[in-house]
Amino acid sequence: MSAVVLLTSGGAWAFQNYVTGAIDKISIDGLDPDAGGVEGPMTVLIAGVDRRDGLTKEQIKSAKLGRFPGERSDTMLLLHVSEDRKRISVVSLPRDSFVTIPAHESNGSEGAKGSKVPARPGKLTWAYQFGGASLAVKTVKRATGVSIDHYVEVNFFGFVKMVDALGGVDVCVEEPVNDVKSGLRMPAGTSHVDGMKALAFARTRYSLTGGSDLGRIERQQQFLAAMMKRALSTDTLKNPVKSTKFLNAALDTLTVDDRLAEDLPAMVDEMRELSTDDLSFAKVPLENPDHMATLWNAGAPQSTVKWDKAQAQELFQKIENDKPLASPEPTPAKPSPTQKPEDRLTVPPGDITVRVLNAIGTPGLATEAGRQLEDAGFEASVVPGLARRGLKTTEIRYGPSRAEAAKTLAKALPGAKLKQVDELQAEIQIYVGGDWDGVEEVKVESAEPTPTPSAGTSVESGTEKLCG
Repeated sequence: MSAVVLLTSGGAWAFQNYVTGAIDKISIDGLDPDAGGVEGPMTVLIAGVDRRDGLTKEQIKSAKLGRFPGERSDTMLLLHVSEDRKRISVVSLPRDSFVTIPAHESNGSEGAKGSKVPARPGKLTWAYQFGGASLAVKTVKRATGVSIDHYVEVNFFGFVKMVDALGGVDVCVEEPVNDVKSGLRMPAGTSHVDGMKALAFARTRYSLTGGSDLGRIERQQQFLAAMMKRALSTDTLKNPVKSTKFLNAALDTLTVDDRLAEDLPAMVDEMRELSTDDLSFAKVPLENPDHMATLWNAGAPQSTVKWDKAQAQELFQKIENDKPLASPEPTPAKPSPTQKPEDRLTVPPGDITVRVLNAIGTPGLATEAGRQLEDAGFEASVVPGLARRGLKTTEIRYGPSRAEAAKTLAKALPGAKLKQVDELQAEIQIYVGGDWDGVEEVKVESAEPTPTPSAGTSVESGTEKLCG
């Protein structure tokens, strides 16, 4: 948003050096160096962290932030920018999501610093606490199956400073609030809030929606939509003092991965026409918002948030495939009387992304197979090198959520073996064997699409999130 403000207000000539010099950069393990970037779709993990550098003692006390700062992130968002730079999709990830935290080295909070910690189940918020930004990125990638190109981190002070630079934003609640934990006091209806009050609004949990973190996610999404509207308003864009103040506030208090500062100027130049109508918010579909799980660091079961695996993977696959979150879902046509239900194809080639590996040793075979798959309508990427040698029969390996897509591939590759591999999650791989004989064209018949999001996934535009 800050980049768009500067470009629109006429400061593009100095933007590259300005961003590079003003913004804090961090090296991150786990980002996808070849996915997305300036010329492709881009997915960013945004983390709000419990740091209060820059806040005065009075502000810390007023905001009820506690006496001791913590190395943790209670807010994580996946933000996806479409390849044509005309859509932004935001998915909020609940802090207590029940996930597997990958193996890592201890930072001292789980034993001796530098000791090896195995992969084990835990809450999403622990990933940052136990391994910082890099472990957070790896954990989200493992949980969602989404490639992550960039990382952005904002602390409490940055949050406050950006809101104040805009002159505040409008937020609303359905009932009066007097929250002793966050310090938020607001009447029912719409209120114009400054930075400190906006921070309390985004943090408040126990006085609204029964203390649920899911309710807090709803308010955070409302706030982000309001902030975008304010940042891109005529009042901000045509006021050089206000727009520059907001830009300085953003760049001075954000931390990004070291590649983002280089990519940002080229990308935002194509995004200045965006509005809240082009912003979509979604929450992860849940199987159980109060899943009791026994975790390694607790004697008694703890409450976690368990995702609906199938519906969540469907949502994340849309992000991975650069599809709108609320895109029309085709309804399969009625099968012929002789067609068996198990033979029915429901996923078209254009919605299927595969990784192609050479499993026999013939030079260039995987590259040729990838080209043939793309000619047949599939999205294919070729993995360099050899996966193995001597595989006689081509294999289609797929994660549990991609069984329907694997059926379409099997139709296109007669004779190939289907093999479910749980560790692949939402990924599909093709091991090209000695029997490779090209790709047959596949058509998936469907009725007219109905313009509704997937069942279980709530999708709203940024405009719908704004206070009425």
